[in-house]
Amino acid sequence: MYAGRAVDGVHTLDEAGLLDGFFAFLKAACVMTVWQQFQIEGVQRIFLPALYFMLLYGTRLLFGIALSNALPVLLFSNVAVMTLLGFNGVAVANGLTTRGQSQRTGQRAYALMDPQILAETICKSSVQALEQLFNGTIAQLAAFGLFRAEVMVAVDGTRIPTSPDYVDCGCQKVIRKERNEQGAEVKVVELVYGWQLIALIDLVTLIPLALRIAQIQDNEAPHLLGLIQQAQTNLTPHSRIVYVMIDRAYIDGKTLYALDQLGIRFAVIAKHKMAAYITALAKSVESSLVYERLETVVHRRGRNQETETLLTQVAIATVIRTWESYQPAPQPGKHLRHKRRPALNAVLVRVWRNATPKDGPRIYLTNGPVDDPWAIVDLYDDCSWIENGLFRNSKQFFTLTRWFPKRTAAGVRSHLTFVMLMLATATAYRLWDKAQGEPPAPTVQPKAVTHRIVNRHTGEILPDTRALTHHLDHLAAPPLPMPAPQPIANDRNAPFS
Repeated sequence: MYAGRAVDGVHTLDEAGLLDGFFAFLKAACVMTVWQQFQIEGVQRIFLPALYFMLLYGTRLLFGIALSNALPVLLFSNVAVMTLLGFNGVAVANGLTTRGQSQRTGQRAYALMDPQILAETICKSSVQALEQLFNGTIAQLAAFGLFRAEVMVAVDGTRIPTSPDYVDCGCQKVIRKERNEQGAEVKVVELVYGWQLIALIDLVTLIPLALRIAQIQDNEAPHLLGLIQQAQTNLTPHSRIVYVMIDRAYIDGKTLYALDQLGIRFAVIAKHKMAAYITALAKSVESSLVYERLETVVHRRGRNQETETLLTQVAIATVIRTWESYQPAPQPGKHLRHKRRPALNAVLVRVWRNATPKDGPRIYLTNGPVDDPWAIVDLYDDCSWIENGLFRNSKQFFTLTRWFPKRTAAGVRSHLTFVMLMLATATAYRLWDKAQGEPPAPTVQPKAVTHRIVNRHTGEILPDTRALTHHLDHLAAPPLPMPAPQPIANDRNAPFS
């Protein structure tokens, strides 16, 4: 290197050490037991257990190896890491089989296997096997005590764009506005190809609890009930979903009424054209109470230090029955009267941190109480973590939208499932590792917050003593005791150890 000669690859000395702790967690949580049951039904004659292909592909995602052709240099030849995965030095040096060795030119050192074998084998996983793998892993994490007894979740989707040559990809028409050379605003129609990933995430640990993969043009709302039911199945009997935060894409009265019958509370943003939005707006005017929050924020330091007061103003409305689809299934010959329809409540955000919405107040519809409206506002504000903490993290560091093993639906589905699987287990490992250390220091509130209730008619101002900070403590230490780490012993029964 000093002489300027090229090197084949660069390896850090702590790669195997990091994986050692990660594998210790997988064994302690019995996740490895679920992974050992993974089968690739599309391969008739396989020279390795499916677990090895799964570990190789997952390690590639953790190490961030961009190209499949770089696997022989950056992963397959790493003796420390490959030994930890279950291989031995002979297999790493000479490969798993000598088939075709006589036809090699000798220009490239022999590797463990051809990298395309890993890609093709992973893509032959069935949809059912991938779902069982992910759901079984989440069930083991729940049994390990990683989630709270009462879980608050959020649901959202993200687009996975691809080129149009991907087999069985979807197509969505997107209309965006641009300005032409003359400065006039014109509409441009664009076709976007690919799929979409819909995830249900725990708002405390930021771990995805259930997944759905659909074509990019599909409506997300029909997947909501199935996602929640699958997530609840994964958590049972250790945890229970109590609150679901949903955006406008999931407005479906029948589905939300089904959630209400399951005893799950929800909060969803109402569309401006909905009758429930208009009703909530009218009912809020009848109420004389306005809830205000004053946040004092400090900018800069020293002589340039300045303080700013941010005002957030909300109101409430109750007993809203004008959402026609939010009711039981209609029965032949019977009409449900207006007074017998299930009622909803609403929280109206009129001012958000000194900014007034241009199109009118943002209204949250909920089947829960609104005595303390800040609980709804803060919980929905935490929904941004599904985009920032899950999707953005998986796209930047776990290559969610690139490096697909094959340009097919099976390749995209396998890649998305494994990315979410490794992200979930890596996040769980961070929590587990954090629980073994000292208790975290109490967080310092960086800004002063004051709540008050204002009577619009009399001008009387009362302190709101019920309102507290409802923002969740993300990535907090798990509430249940977790087993101490155990050293990894070499498995003598492994085929290559």
